[in-house]
Amino acid sequence: MKITFIADTHHYSKTLGTTGKAYELRSGSDQKCLGETGEIIDSAFAQIAKSDTDAVFILGDVSNDGEMVSHFEFREKLYELKKSKPVYIITATHDWCCDENPRRFSGDAVFNDVEVMKSEDLPEFYKDFGPEQAIDKFITKIGTVCYTVQLSEKVRVLCLNDDKNENDHAGFTESCWQWIEKQIKNAEKDGCLMIGIEHHLLIPHISALFNAGTCVANREYVASRLADAGLKYMFVGHSHIQATDRFTSEKGNTITEVNVGSLCGYPAPIVNVTVNENNTLTYDVDHLNTIVIGGREIDALPFLAKHSTAIVNRLLECKTKEDFEERLTALQLDGKKFGPLWIIAKPVLHKLDTMLAYDVYRMLKFLGLAKGVTKEDARQFRYKPLKEFINEVFLSVFDGAMNPKESGSAYYKLVMAPVSAASKFIRNDNLGKQLEEAVDYVLTGGEINNQHATI
Repeated sequence: MKITFIADTHHYSKTLGTTGKAYELRSGSDQKCLGETGEIIDSAFAQIAKSDTDAVFILGDVSNDGEMVSHFEFREKLYELKKSKPVYIITATHDWCCDENPRRFSGDAVFNDVEVMKSEDLPEFYKDFGPEQAIDKFITKIGTVCYTVQLSEKVRVLCLNDDKNENDHAGFTESCWQWIEKQIKNAEKDGCLMIGIEHHLLIPHISALFNAGTCVANREYVASRLADAGLKYMFVGHSHIQATDRFTSEKGNTITEVNVGSLCGYPAPIVNVTVNENNTLTYDVDHLNTIVIGGREIDALPFLAKHSTAIVNRLLECKTKEDFEERLTALQLDGKKFGPLWIIAKPVLHKLDTMLAYDVYRMLKFLGLAKGVTKEDARQFRYKPLKEFINEVFLSVFDGAMNPKESGSAYYKLVMAPVSAASKFIRNDNLGKQLEEAVDYVLTGGEINNQHATI
């Protein structure tokens, strides 16, 4: 059996505004696209429809911010895909606008008068994409649905909504836990492989320094309870990164988690999974090939990469204090608070924008901080702008080291040298070590190949 997983489509209706300063600030401060989501989803669904997959699962945050108009448009796209493939979805917090901040844009202004979907209305609205086909289901405390589907005689998928636990954090209430454990036990009794999906992470891939906040609350407890119940595989979204890691409980039970990146941001991963006869899974990460925008077909990866790295480049290219404050605010930081730092930030940002990688090596060498990097290593990148290194490492965070760097390579050593130098100035030795381990993971991809593996 072949199954396709995609995540975080974040569909945004163009009726909410795609021009003006307010929209440009919002769009330019996000790794994922905004106004182009419709075209991206259409192109991805067309690509999936032509594939040999047996079923498609979408791992939550299907709408941008729960806007009613975005949901109606997205559901039409689902019906179109369903003509070719069975489609199942789970919803997540963006689908009912949990932060109560829906937005539309016009000129310089942002408006919040946008009608949004309520959490309790989602199961009925998307009933044709999972709930109606379920062999069992559970309604959560906020009215969303968890359900189990029987894909074949030997394969089931446990589709979980983990928006709220009993403390209103991501996770599950005790009554939901009882239902989950019953589903896993029933699958074992019936001789079926159970595959789990939910939106939030069990494991902070890359490092807890950066994305522990993307996990369920009490993540080790949740991961342990699922593993000890007998669940071996979990597919998640939310963090927008492509990564695979394992967690082993104190009882010695292991669950493997595949974090699927966002479809509407670089690198638009489409994770194709083959269920093997011995109940292992083999995944191959495909990517969106092309997008049709304005009637013109363009290569998807360069377009999405350029959009994603704009987050970094727009900040480096700030010309005025006003630019600096506005772009920080768009990144959900306090622009006014950091505004007074512009006098210091301006020359630093300019240097980062114009320096060559070789200049960094010479500076570290002068300071005695270029340990492990030879002149020959640095000369390989003598004319490479530092900004290119920054952009490449930034993209590697999301693509799961699609182009991994070996730990002994010149590229690896040149990137790690300033990271190691920075870690020396961090008073907390453990924090410095975590920083180095995180960058190592980004460059190498970690222990498990994030693009192709049998798990």
